[in-house]
Amino acid sequence: MTTSNWRLTLIIGGMLIATVSIWFLASQSFRPTQITADSREAPLIQGPIPEFKEQHLPVLPIEVPNDEVTKQQELPNLMTPLAAEAKAAFTPTATPITTVKDSVYKLAPITAQISIPVLNYHSVTVQPGNTAAITPAKLEEQMQYLADQGYKTLTLKEFIDIWEGGEKPTAKVILLTFDDGYKDNYTAALPILAKHNFRATLFVSPGMVEDGYFLNWDEIKEMHKGGWDIQPHGMTHPNLTKLNSEKQTFEITEARRQIEEELGITADVYCYPYGERNQTTLHILKEHGFRYAFTIEQGMAKPDQNPLLIRRLFVNGEAGLSSFKSLLK
Repeated sequence: MTTSNWRLTLIIGGMLIATVSIWFLASQSFRPTQITADSREAPLIQGPIPEFKEQHLPVLPIEVPNDEVTKQQELPNLMTPLAAEAKAAFTPTATPITTVKDSVYKLAPITAQISIPVLNYHSVTVQPGNTAAITPAKLEEQMQYLADQGYKTLTLKEFIDIWEGGEKPTAKVILLTFDDGYKDNYTAALPILAKHNFRATLFVSPGMVEDGYFLNWDEIKEMHKGGWDIQPHGMTHPNLTKLNSEKQTFEITEARRQIEEELGITADVYCYPYGERNQTTLHILKEHGFRYAFTIEQGMAKPDQNPLLIRRLFVNGEAGLSSFKSLLK
């Protein structure tokens, strides 16, 4: 072999070796990565990236304990019990101001459909702008209307007898109630009702007796002798829902004790100051033998109501006789 042929052979051989080497390296560079359990190399996401959607968990309802009171609305902190009760009674909604679960007394079976208007009065005086105060002239006009229409005013005993089914009501019966024990109940209301031989129930707070603005015991005793029933309205006219059980018990039972001691009667019918109470209040009343209690929720009194949650009809002292007539329908 000549020198030129030898050189040509080396050149061709080197080119073949280079070509094989390039093919081998290229095949190794594009070889797919094998994923094993020990591999730390994450595979690439193939295709479009999935859209992230926010997930909302369902909102669970909050369970309210049975002894809680549901407040439909807050009453303003007024200066006097009179103004507060007037505001509470004249709330422009149909829902009660305070709703307490009815779990203290079981309702008695109803043998007849009975509906009794229980009128709710406060002060009898001239006080423009105060719907809870009625003038003596307007009270006289209303009592004259009741007399002309043949209404019979009930004592508490007569009311309870009808409620419990022991007495059949006459065509027109009505219960008159006066809250707080203002002195003008003695000076103005007593003679007006006596003129028509009408009876009424007075709810008093013994802790406010003798202060000059409210009735004293001598006046209360005279009203009792004149045919008025006297029953407790708390010792100091408190908002019972703001008191613990011990203080509520004192307010309720001490008022009863003093009335019974002064008048020699049974005082087991209660009226809630400001219309406020809670489940604790109802249990205290039941525990201490109270049979009935009156609210300021609006409506006729019917035996299908809880006896500790009897409704009444607020008499607006600013309204005319036509409104009073509509109240009784």
